[in-house]
Amino acid sequence: MWGLRILIPLLGAGALRVSQDPGEARVTAGDGVALGCWVLMAEPWDLLRLEWVKDVGHEVLCDTRLHPTAFTLPVPCTPRLHLAWDPPRATLSLHQAREDDAGRYFCRVTLEIPRHDTATGNGTLLSVSAADGGHQADTGIYLNVLPPSTLAPKKLPQPPTVMENSMYKGGPQWLRGPPTAPQP
Repeated sequence: MWGLRILIPLLGAGALRVSQDPGEARVTAGDGVALGCWVLMAEPWDLLRLEWVKDVGHEVLCDTRLHPTAFTLPVPCTPRLHLAWDPPRATLSLHQAREDDAGRYFCRVTLEIPRHDTATGNGTLLSVSAADGGHQADTGIYLNVLPPSTLAPKKLPQPPTVMENSMYKGGPQWLRGPPTAPQP
């Protein structure tokens, strides 16, 4: 009789598995990121509920009910979160990441029909770095940008070609003090 107790759980084991990729993602604040979830079924199914949760025990960020043959266009969960289904892959897209988006994201799938089963992915750790992290690299670029008026070549005054000696009667004179008015 104890053999039957072992056999019954084994028959249902592995009927639903969830795998996530990537295991870790790093983005800069303001960038977008896509988190993947593969839903692996050992038997045909009719209805699944897919949920994305940030950190264990926190509220559901995004969820939807899925049919095996229905592709879904990105479903907006929030203005920055969208969920897409392309069997057997579900993708959570996060637009314009912020530093407070950092954490571990879990994909949880519940098989509703034909029988109840739940599986959760291994999680994706999302790290979001500050947008000004590359500030020093950008500084050089912005310091070298000049307004268009300064880019035009400047014309320098032409040097005199010939000195006129009409003011200098008697030839050039060397000044030894402040200039004096010419005498008639």
